[in-house]
Amino acid sequence: MTATKAEANRGWRFHPQRDTLIAEAHARPFTPLTAPALITRIATLSGQDGEDADRRHMAALCRKVGQPEPGPGSRWCALDAGAWRVRWERHTELSTWTFFRTPVGSTPFVETALDLAPEDWLSSLPGEVLVATRLEVWSEVDEKSAAALFGLEVVGSRLADGAAIALTDFRPDAQGMTRYLMLTHAGDAALTGRMVQSLLEIETYRLMALLAFPVAGETGKALSGIESTAADLAHQLAEAADPEADRMLLDRLAALAGETEALIGRTSFRFDAAAAYHGIVRERIEMLREQHIDGLLTLGEFMQRRLDPAMRTCDAIAERQRATIGRIARMAQMLNTRVEVAAEATSAALLASMDKRAGASLKLQQTVEGLSTVAIAYYAVGLLGFPLKALEKLIPGFDATIAAGVIAPAVVVLVWWWLRSFRKKLVGPH
Repeated sequence: MTATKAEANRGWRFHPQRDTLIAEAHARPFTPLTAPALITRIATLSGQDGEDADRRHMAALCRKVGQPEPGPGSRWCALDAGAWRVRWERHTELSTWTFFRTPVGSTPFVETALDLAPEDWLSSLPGEVLVATRLEVWSEVDEKSAAALFGLEVVGSRLADGAAIALTDFRPDAQGMTRYLMLTHAGDAALTGRMVQSLLEIETYRLMALLAFPVAGETGKALSGIESTAADLAHQLAEAADPEADRMLLDRLAALAGETEALIGRTSFRFDAAAAYHGIVRERIEMLREQHIDGLLTLGEFMQRRLDPAMRTCDAIAERQRATIGRIARMAQMLNTRVEVAAEATSAALLASMDKRAGASLKLQQTVEGLSTVAIAYYAVGLLGFPLKALEKLIPGFDATIAAGVIAPAVVVLVWWWLRSFRKKLVGPH
């Protein structure tokens, strides 16, 4: 029942992305296959912004053979051209173009599934081709004769509890394609299709995971320079230095931290993607349920020897990046603490100096206040001398000098009291 009918019948309000989420589980189904069959997988790395260009290229092929085009926003499309088929799938940063057809002859690795596809369309695939592999499915043949089709380092195993045998050497042939040969013992088309899909995904994601390996080499060289600089700064940090030198050292640490963060930003996606792709490879190998063939490495053992060490290198470089930025952050924190402590000591010394100057200023002010009291009282008594002399003329027996001497102490007290009251009003009680 569709969401529209459910709303009409029950009044339910479905999440707007429900149908999309349900369809995602069926977006990449396997293709049932019976022997003999030719399959060719091309994976083009077009980046996270290349989806539209890949979709347009698939639409051009649909128009060329007169088939319906993928709709806007479609991330996959299957095209049946009669004698051959192709399935386009869009992933995060790549597109896969998987071709199927039945061989005309009976000899392995003489034909490819691409032989009937338009050559001009094939030559203009968008993006860079990373994966080009041909996988052929044949009925049971002699294992040794099949292994002779490859070089010296043949890798193979029995799959799905002996339902098929898979052989490869993981090396490109004259056409630049890696080759897989599957020999089926059972006629189960669904099982064969699932095993073919797993093998194609192993090859695709194996190379996608290995994209991080050269990045790890370049990142390791850059990290060595950063770690050397960080060690030199740590040595300077251990030495006693003045606040100005500490501030300059802190600026250098900040610049080094920025350089490291930029390096992490450029590489983290690649390393995280490699870990995810590596996990998919391991899961697909487990799904194959491999059994040993005498004298041959299984696919899982080959990956343990060749892919896993490269992935451990990438993991180690990613961990080095995290450890380096953590070490720089700790150094910056310690140095910042030292700068703050030095600044606090400087501030304390400055406050003590200001306190001393304030004390000296207070003493000077008190001294000036005492002198001012004497000076003002002196002039006040001098001014009072004029009326006292006048009284001396008016009142017989009145002595102006004695009177001035008597009132002089009172004038001094009054002036001192007035200056003190004025200062309290001006600066407060403290």
